[in-house]
Amino acid sequence: MSYLDNREAADISQLTRISLNTSNPICQVCGQQLHEGDGITAYAYRAAGEPTYAIGYIMCGSDVHEHPTVFTRGVHEYVLTGHIGTCVNTQTQSTTFVLCEPTVVVTSPTTNSEPHVHPEAPTPRSPTDPPEQEPAPLLTAVREAARSDGGPPREGSE
Repeated sequence: MSYLDNREAADISQLTRISLNTSNPICQVCGQQLHEGDGITAYAYRAAGEPTYAIGYIMCGSDVHEHPTVFTRGVHEYVLTGHIGTCVNTQTQSTTFVLCEPTVVVTSPTTNSEPHVHPEAPTPRSPTDPPEQEPAPLLTAVREAARSDGGPPREGSE
């Protein structure tokens, strides 16, 4: 097992039963009320230098909504599927909603903002909004749009 495999295994261990940080779980996208046992997609993040992950938001279903496409350099991010569980503290008479059985769909390491879609992820699609490509250099754009007779660009070439 490589260092990265070990690191991801440690991260998944930390993300199993992580608090969803809400007492009223609802889908960030459609507002649907979520309950214990419901399948969810969760966005988890850990800034460089921080010891633990946090859940940024949750979405209903196991990947029914488009997942995050903008990732941040310097922040280790995961898009995970799983389901809602609960942990009960009988001493304080409180219940905490947690993520159970997380499966990694997308990872974005701290060193860049490029997402990595896991091939074994339970989702058939890639994140939407692929990373922006560098704009064409001005000279290249002018050459591609210019006509040899000096006339205006052809329709559809803009």
